[in-house]
Amino acid sequence: METESHSTFLMEFHTQQEKFSSPDELISPIKELLEKFIGEVKEVYRRCSDQSVSLVLDCAQKSIATVQLKSSGLILMNIDIGGEDSSAFNQEASKKFETDVKEKLAVVASKTICPIKRGGPLDRFRYLTSSDERLLEYDVDRVVADVHSPFQHIQIFHTINFGNLLVLDDLQNLAESDLVYTETLIQRGKIDYTGKDVLILGAGDGALLWELLKESPNMVTMVEIDETVMKLCSQHLRSACGSALDSTTGPHHRIIVGDCLAELDKLKSENVQFDFVFSDLTDIPLSIKPQNKEWQFLLDVMEKSLSVLKPNGQFLTHGSGVSSVQSLADFELHLKNLKPQVEFKRCQAFVPSFMEDWVFYQVWKLANE
Repeated sequence: METESHSTFLMEFHTQQEKFSSPDELISPIKELLEKFIGEVKEVYRRCSDQSVSLVLDCAQKSIATVQLKSSGLILMNIDIGGEDSSAFNQEASKKFETDVKEKLAVVASKTICPIKRGGPLDRFRYLTSSDERLLEYDVDRVVADVHSPFQHIQIFHTINFGNLLVLDDLQNLAESDLVYTETLIQRGKIDYTGKDVLILGAGDGALLWELLKESPNMVTMVEIDETVMKLCSQHLRSACGSALDSTTGPHHRIIVGDCLAELDKLKSENVQFDFVFSDLTDIPLSIKPQNKEWQFLLDVMEKSLSVLKPNGQFLTHGSGVSSVQSLADFELHLKNLKPQVEFKRCQAFVPSFMEDWVFYQVWKLANE
């Protein structure tokens, strides 16, 4: 059955409440304007309290509007447009509607947020969030892959601006446009990997492995738990990962399918050490609580990684978006409390598909540790 797209317009108006003696002095003009722009309007629900009046209005052609009148003079209005009206009441029409409401109600300030689209064939793939949970809209025009592995929900969307975009558990991971992410993570041009031994934890998209192999290392060992991610990326994210995922072994690389913590324990027991360890795993949590499990996992990864790092080696990882200020502060506090003690520095770069600046860390053990 064909799905029906809906557009939801979110509006707010600030009025001078003292100019109106009753809620109906505001409600009646709103109804009149909705009928002008959308069609017949019928009030189906009203709830009143000392602080607010809430309305539900049934509008023509499968559309609905909710209105909240606050005692402060704030009006919140959501207009959900469905069916044939979804193209008639568009962004331009909503701006005209906003202007008319302002004139009718002597509004002192207002705002209309661009429509949120839902219900259409691609609408549920359209929205993701920034690192600090702000809404981002993507120009998805095709779903390339949509698979549940034993570990996570894997999706690859084709976007007009960023090419194919890998999304894991509703978090954007990497797009074909995002070479800057990998180059900043490896500090290209600032670190010499020639003849070095490198360990990668995660990075199942293969981009980190592919770019490191261009740096003439001795050996790159990659540990990734989800084989399905690697298979899909080798097919659909090839401009980012090249041929790196085509074989689990090569002259200068090997891929281990397994749990990174277990592999780190094994490497330590075998006295294997690396010049560089990369952690390209989960994003750092937004807060300490209620995400203690996620923090503990990251702490375990860092401590175990340091245990297989050569004395002059470096641990390199990503943090979060620059707007996640508290999250980054929490992460840096954890770094300062690590045993053995470490020093670190950070840098940042704008990652296209993330639509924000992303923070990266370079960490090394203190000389006397």
